[in-house]
Amino acid sequence: MLAALALVIYSAWTVYHGAQGFNPPAIEDVKKRMQDDFAAKNMTVVEISMLRRAPRELAGFVKFKAAGSDQVQQKTCTATMAEDKVTTSWNCQ
Repeated sequence: MLAALALVIYSAWTVYHGAQGFNPPAIEDVKKRMQDDFAAKNMTVVEISMLRRAPRELAGFVKFKAAGSDQVQQKTCTATMAEDKVTTSWNCQ
């Protein structure tokens, strides 16, 4: 019985540490920072999609309209989380 309990605890600990990195609130934070940055450049964000590619990597895109334009443009984006699992950065090309 104790061996089974120890196995369950070990499995949960392993899964928890394997899943560390970008969690849903961290992903939303990156998307909010992206939204704010594009708005500061007078661009209207239509859609942002960022998905986990690895625990500390996101990949996706942003669709936006430039000021005075109705044409939707799209850029490919990535985000990374530093080793400290707190500092994040993103880039769109």
